[in-house]
Amino acid sequence: MTVFRIWLATGLLAFSAMAQANDWPARPVTFLEPYGPGTALDAVTRFLSERLSPQWRVPVVVDYKAGANGIIGTEWVARAPADGYTFLVTGPGHFTNELLVGKVPFDPVKDFKPVARLASVMLVLAVPKASPFQSAKDIVEHARKNPGKLTYASGGRGSSQHLSAASFAHMAGIGGVGVAWKAGGQALTDTIGGQVSFSFVALATAASQLKAGNLRALAVTGPRRSGSLPDLPTLAESGYPRYEFFSFNAVFVPAGTPDDIVRKVSDMMGVHMRSPAFAELALAQGIELDFADAATWAAAIPGERAKWAEMIRVSGARLE
Repeated sequence: MTVFRIWLATGLLAFSAMAQANDWPARPVTFLEPYGPGTALDAVTRFLSERLSPQWRVPVVVDYKAGANGIIGTEWVARAPADGYTFLVTGPGHFTNELLVGKVPFDPVKDFKPVARLASVMLVLAVPKASPFQSAKDIVEHARKNPGKLTYASGGRGSSQHLSAASFAHMAGIGGVGVAWKAGGQALTDTIGGQVSFSFVALATAASQLKAGNLRALAVTGPRRSGSLPDLPTLAESGYPRYEFFSFNAVFVPAGTPDDIVRKVSDMMGVHMRSPAFAELALAQGIELDFADAATWAAAIPGERAKWAEMIRVSGARLE
């Protein structure tokens, strides 16, 4: 009798999950970003929401819960019902925050289920228009001849701007590079105004300033050239062959969300992320086509976590 009851309970749970997946979605779906609007991540999220809403015949709401470098919004999703109606759309902070602050109110792996890696974002090494630097090597040579005189802008300890620049300084062997701890927008403003020597900026963020001539791009951080700036070398091509900084945009759901829903959503997202419409948006925004479905993204996560942990180690960003 006990075995029968266990079998019956298991069967009912499986049937219930299948029915839930078949009926999904029956009400509005939320895409939650743990950061503010106006980023490359936001552009990708809104692209998807605008296409999935008519396909699913329910509103797909893009919401924001910014704060604490993404921790507040991420915790909110971790505690949300695992019913397929709340999705976290986020970046590397999902894995780096626990390394930076020592403890976060969620487990970035156990409390979430991977849905997809949507795209990747490379940064651009930029200097003010009046800067004498014409290449990455110019920056390095200046730093070696003038210890302590070079500064770069950063959006905060552990931000992509900080980790990319600190990793570059470490790889190039230039110590004594100063950091201007500013919010992301102010960091860009300080670079344009010449208050700092250089900065690493998301291409989507820097595009208008590069076009206006207020910034000059020296290199990109990805493993290959950007489709948006094909004439600009990578830092690897500029003499630093081991350098690579590639940020990701990815989707997670609370652990326990039915696998059928995860697979369905992942497949639907893949159709749109591989479409000519997204390729056009990506080219305009400096976003790299880099979609991975749920299974592929899940398999890549251990290596992704190790990569970001190493960046934090060499940057000295960890808060002890």
